[in-house]
Amino acid sequence: MAYRVMVVEDESLVAVGVVAMIQEAGHEVVGVARSGEEALEMAADNDVQIALVDVKLPGINGIETARQLVSKYNTAVIILTAYADPEFIEGAVAAGAFTYLLKPVTKETLLPNLEIAAARASELVELRKEAQDLRTSLEVRKLSERAKHVLMERLSLSEADAFAHLKQKCRNQNKTLRQASEEILAADEAFLAGVDKDPPKKNRVEVGV
Repeated sequence: MAYRVMVVEDESLVAVGVVAMIQEAGHEVVGVARSGEEALEMAADNDVQIALVDVKLPGINGIETARQLVSKYNTAVIILTAYADPEFIEGAVAAGAFTYLLKPVTKETLLPNLEIAAARASELVELRKEAQDLRTSLEVRKLSERAKHVLMERLSLSEADAFAHLKQKCRNQNKTLRQASEEILAADEAFLAGVDKDPPKKNRVEVGV
């Protein structure tokens, strides 16, 4: 599936390289923004599914740009950074970014993360339907992520199938995504609590000579 991607990067060489990798993979680059302000204008005028946003931008920084892209347009944001600075990473998560990539970006790391970000963006749209604000939707997203991984492990489902299963539970039982996720997590905890963590002792067999 082809995605509509925006690159937000003020370093020309980096932008050119990232654009080339995206296009070679068959995705469409709707544009390259050199600042946060330009990125927000571009997102307002185009259907942008995924945005790769550099942390350090002139004007509005990358974290604030990410927050506005997520909150206003439900854009899947991937942060680009030269350093794995905990402060930046925490800020990116709080802003609603789905992941971050260290520069120099490679095709091997970029392309799989485009797929993941696109899937997360569609999930965020579902979350926003029942949440009043971005903060609440991000809280529900964390719960649904945990519930989804429980389903993946217990039922041997793919990530997409696990989320579809979770949404089906919501429809069948008339529950919100938060309620359905909390029930799955509670059931999993109850199951684990009832499992004897000590392995069964092997019966000793005496062999007579």
